[in-house]
Amino acid sequence: MTRPGVISGRVLDAEGKPVAGARVFFARGPGPLPDVAAVTGDDGAFALSAPHAGTYHVQSVTDGERARTVEVHVDAGEHVTLDIAP
Repeated sequence: MTRPGVISGRVLDAEGKPVAGARVFFARGPGPLPDVAAVTGDDGAFALSAPHAGTYHVQSVTDGERARTVEVHVDAGEHVTLDIAP
């Protein structure tokens, strides 16, 4: 059985400050995806389990803000860290 990858990181505002309460989820991926979202804490941090190796589009949505999308490639068992910023 292949180990899932992990995509973690922070959601940041235009000034580089953490955004609390942002919803982060997979907008697109290499196979069937869980219908779940992570909600960032006060530090803007999130983590999602990537069930398949491949390219994912990770989207962040915050009330009153435009959605932001980041494309990231994950290999099986890999832990990828990224920032989602405007």
